[in-house]
Amino acid sequence: MIFDSLKATWILVSFALAFLWYPTRIFTPRQVRPLALRIGGNGARMALAAAIVVVLLTTLKALTAITLIFLFVLGLMVAWLRSHGWAFRKAMQGAQGTVLHLLRSVEAQSFGSRLLSIRSRSSASPSPWRQHPRRWAQFLERRELPVACFIVVLLMTCALRSSVALRELRFDQPEQYGSLLHAREALLNLNPGGRPFVFPALIATTSLISGVDPMQVTRFLAPIIGIFFVVAAGLLVRTCTRSAAAGLATMYCLGASAFPPVRHDPVVATSVAQKLYGIFWASSPAATRASTELELGLGFLLLGLALLADLYRNSGTDSLLDLACCVLLVGIISPFLLLILVIAGTALLFRPALTLPALFFSCYGLAAYSTLTIGDAFTNQAFNILPLAAALGVGGLIGLIAALLRHGTGANAEAVLLIACLVVAVVWLPPSQPFEQPLEYESAARKTEEIAFEFPRQKWLVAAPVEQLSETFGYGGYEDLAGFVDKYRDQVSAPEFRFRDAPQDLFIYVEKTPFQIFSQEPASVSFGVLMDSTYRSYRSPAGRASLESAALQMCESYREHHSDADVYFEDDNLRIYHIHRQTPLSAEDKN
Repeated sequence: MIFDSLKATWILVSFALAFLWYPTRIFTPRQVRPLALRIGGNGARMALAAAIVVVLLTTLKALTAITLIFLFVLGLMVAWLRSHGWAFRKAMQGAQGTVLHLLRSVEAQSFGSRLLSIRSRSSASPSPWRQHPRRWAQFLERRELPVACFIVVLLMTCALRSSVALRELRFDQPEQYGSLLHAREALLNLNPGGRPFVFPALIATTSLISGVDPMQVTRFLAPIIGIFFVVAAGLLVRTCTRSAAAGLATMYCLGASAFPPVRHDPVVATSVAQKLYGIFWASSPAATRASTELELGLGFLLLGLALLADLYRNSGTDSLLDLACCVLLVGIISPFLLLILVIAGTALLFRPALTLPALFFSCYGLAAYSTLTIGDAFTNQAFNILPLAAALGVGGLIGLIAALLRHGTGANAEAVLLIACLVVAVVWLPPSQPFEQPLEYESAARKTEEIAFEFPRQKWLVAAPVEQLSETFGYGGYEDLAGFVDKYRDQVSAPEFRFRDAPQDLFIYVEKTPFQIFSQEPASVSFGVLMDSTYRSYRSPAGRASLESAALQMCESYREHHSDADVYFEDDNLRIYHIHRQTPLSAEDKN
């Protein structure tokens, strides 16, 4: 746990340096804008730049840590020259003069007098660092309660979103395995295509900068994306309603509670009325959750609308450039989200107060339309953003109440609303863990990582469920367990049998207790899903149980007739067989 916390801290520091600190050095400062919008705009620029750079370098087969660090240093040099008016020779002379002056100070042992001169100058002109506490004190004046509530909600969101990542190596969302696979392909310069796209680029960039394995980066970067998504929602509501209570309520509903409350008696929707009822009442953060890539797109969608609102009130090219970056990122991630951005952005241009109603009705309207008329892929995206729509609806309602209360209670409206929201949160919506859907046992992920780093690269192969493909890609071989069992189950009992094309070490993952993703077989499954081999072998409880039983029989039969097999790892749920071959196969064995 301590080691994982240190690793998470290092990944967070590397990510912050690359995507938060670095843009403040290469982009011109924008002091007239709110701090949150400056940070978000810089992050959008860097995320788009990272995606473009990863694609270009992967296409050129040149994506390495050295190349990436060279580009970072080049950017700092260009920014330094720009700050010196592009006078390269003059800047170099100034740098040489500084170095010579430092060397002469060392030779003359004049550090004491130099420190005294620095101290006298600092006493004459106060340092900017000394002015920060005063500025913070001025900012917090009469805002103590909203700031305290924001800190509490943010800490609760961080704790709930990151608890699984700190506790387990396995992922809590199925889509993260696809993101990891795309990131590994990019790091191997295999020019991956298709979606997900932006999140794998962030994984690859952070992995090269930090020197940490992409699986660990994916594990800890996903909660950071989720926290950004929650904060962006609160920022948009705060910008549109000018109410801190509305923004905090949105953040709490989306990041720390299960709103709307989850239903425990799901009904198979057969009629139009039941489908519409399911749209409005069956979606909850405790029962559904957007993928990390989709959360990233939603975060940039919300940030783009906040930037558009700032551009609506204050003209400036900085907000326009940041908005363009957000629009490009949303379009790259999902055309469905781009459609919602266009609808909400059009409403905002008419009047900022219409932004939240436009988002609410467009999300639920598109979800209803896709459920009734369009295919599964579009329906899943529309269904997964409904918790955001519900949270925005709550924020808009509280913002409306705050506007009405200001006429009666004046400055006390925010305090009254915050206290009321606190009571509702304690009584009706206590904090709850976000929806999780792991696909494997924790021991399977841990042992796969151990095999990848302890055995020689590309000298071993695992026969396992599909989750191990992304975990082993680039380190060793992988073969689908279902195909592996189907190919060899009738041959292993022969004493002369040898696995064809097998490397020196072969690991076979067998679940003694088949991992159940669903507590029971779904009541209805579409024909396309039913025909999918991954669903039949690994998602269906009955199919997975049948496969694991056949795999166990095959491995035990092989151990009975061969002496090169043993058990590499075993616990209550998982057994990993290890077949070690002392000499490579001969041509006769391969045939």
